[in-house]
Amino acid sequence: MRINFTFRHMDSSEALKDHASAKLARLERFEDREMAIDTVFSVEKFQKTAEFKVSGAHGMFLQTETRDDMFEAIDVAVDKLDRQLSRSKDKRKHHKGAQATTPNEPTLM
Repeated sequence: MRINFTFRHMDSSEALKDHASAKLARLERFEDREMAIDTVFSVEKFQKTAEFKVSGAHGMFLQTETRDDMFEAIDVAVDKLDRQLSRSKDKRKHHKGAQATTPNEPTLM
């Protein structure tokens, strides 16, 4: 998983990077290939915004969350991303079981 961090109108923070990386690590279970996550942290007046753009082999998912606390915005946004990716994986899953495409031929003796 490749994570790119961008900070707008605020200073870079290792605490935010570590917290976001730890939360985003649980998203790896949804993709079997490389994922790229672009993360943007921004501040406008008193509102903190966390934006995550997840690009993988099965599509692109975008989630933006604005809260008073940046850590809370990260937590809520990653929870929503988790639900999006879970729903996407369920849609890709084959739910029919181990059915054969052709019926079994009866054997003659």
